[in-house]
Amino acid sequence: MKGEILQTWVMLGGGLACLGTFTFLLERRLRKTFLDVETTAFDRASQDLALASYYEGGKRPHRKNADDLMLGSGRALAQEIRGCFEGINEVGRGVVYFGSARFLPGSELYEKGKALAKDVAELLKVPAWSGGGKGMMGAVTEGCKLGGFPVGAIRISREASDCPGKAPPGDNPMHATTVFCQFMASRKMGLTDAGMRVKDTDRTAFIALPGGIGTLDETIEILVLQQLNKLGTNYLVPVILMNYDGYWDGIMQWLDSSERFGALKRSELDGLKVCNTNEEAVEFLADFYEVVKK
Repeated sequence: MKGEILQTWVMLGGGLACLGTFTFLLERRLRKTFLDVETTAFDRASQDLALASYYEGGKRPHRKNADDLMLGSGRALAQEIRGCFEGINEVGRGVVYFGSARFLPGSELYEKGKALAKDVAELLKVPAWSGGGKGMMGAVTEGCKLGGFPVGAIRISREASDCPGKAPPGDNPMHATTVFCQFMASRKMGLTDAGMRVKDTDRTAFIALPGGIGTLDETIEILVLQQLNKLGTNYLVPVILMNYDGYWDGIMQWLDSSERFGALKRSELDGLKVCNTNEEAVEFLADFYEVVKK
C-alpha cells in the first residue's frame, strides 16, 4: 500500500515538473514574441519620427535621425539577407544571369538567352539564379527548366503585395524558390553569393545578357569585387558578357580606354570573357571547368 502511494506521489511530482517546465518555456516564448512586436513597433515609430524630422526640418539632431533609421533598416536588411541565404541553401549555387526585363518572348535576344540557359544547364548541371522577372530573366527560367534544372529568383519588391523575405513554397511554380527584397543591397548580396565557388568542384558563373542600366550596374559590381579581391569566392568565377550582335561593344571600348589611360589593368579582370555566340560561351565554360560536352 505504501509503495503504491509513493509511486503515485512520484508520478504526480514528475507531472508537475513537466508542467512547470512547459509553462516556463511557453512564458519565455511569449515574452520574446511580445518583445519582438514591441521592438518592431518602436523601430517603425522611431523611423517615422526620424523621416518627418529630416524632411520637414525638425529640431532633432541628424545623428539621432541616422541612429533611428539605421536601427530599423539594419534589422530589415538582415532579415532579407537571411531569406536569400535560406533560398540558396535550398536550391544550391549555380549560374547567375543578369539581363533586361524588357525583351519580349519571341524576340531574337529573348530566344538566344533561353537557348543559352538551356545549354549551360545541360553542360554544368547546376541551377540558375536571376532577378526572377520578365524579359531575359524569364528566358533564363524557361531555358534552365528545359535543361532539367531548377531556377532560384531573388526579386526586388516593387509592389505593396510583395512581402520582403522568402516566399512560401509554391508561390511561383516557375521558380524553385523566390526571395523578395526591399533593399537592393540584400538582393545584390544574395545574387553574388549564389555564384560563389566554395569548393573546386563547384561550377558557377555570372553571365550578363543584353540589358540596360540595371544589368550594367550588377555586372560592373561583380567585376569591381573581382578587381579588389572582395568577391568572397574561394576559386575564380568566370564573368561572361554575351555580346550578341555587338551589344556590349561600347562597354568593351570603355574598358580599352580605361586601360590605355592607365585607370585599369586587364590582369585585374582575369575572370572576364566576352562571347559573341552561345556556342562560344558554352565552349568557354566547358574548357574552364574541363567538362566533356555530349
